Amino acid sequence: MAESAPQTSRGDSIEPSLATLGPLLDRLEELLADVEQLDPEVRDRVFELLDGVDAVHRLAITRLAAAVRHDLTRLRSADAAIDWLFEAYGVGVDDVDAASMALAPVRPYLYEHGGDVEVLSVQRGVVRVHLAGACSGCTSAAETLRHGVEEALRENLPGFVAMQVEPDEDAVSHPPPAQVLLQITPRPAG
Repeated sequence: MAESAPQTSRGDSIEPSLATLGPLLDRLEELLADVEQLDPEVRDRVFELLDGVDAVHRLAITRLAAAVRHDLTRLRSADAAIDWLFEAYGVGVDDVDAASMALAPVRPYLYEHGGDVEVLSVQRGVVRVHLAGACSGCTSAAETLRHGVEEALRENLPGFVAMQVEPDEDAVSHPPPAQVLLQITPRPAG
């Protein structure tokens, strides 16, 4: 008797190679949560190890994708596990567009404070950006915006390694405004 493919709650069949992927990914998330609770020195070494393994995988997968670039679409559509792996490593994705999309959550904050960010390039996970506006030249505002942009990239861009900020040639650097004290005087009698 032939074994049938597993079913989703909607009754759709799941490709057998992906049937084990969901539980495996769930288990990996549990293990990562456990690692977060380890002694900081041990935790940092574990994450360094994981980052190294990820870098090796990313290099090999992107080279493999480049070697089979003419069959990339066919491979992705033929096997959901391959599609998932290529998606996870950003294979076939325009890096600049992906980085720009990763900044979508922080853009309203930037606009609200008169700022903007432009992704100039992405190479090997290093995103080069230009920050503009937002009290142009104010070191305090620039650092706040930089932190927000970097955090958005870290959270939303697979393979993010670092951010390089190109200087705003038009901005004149100045410190944040000093605290201004107001003299409170009695209200004039009236």
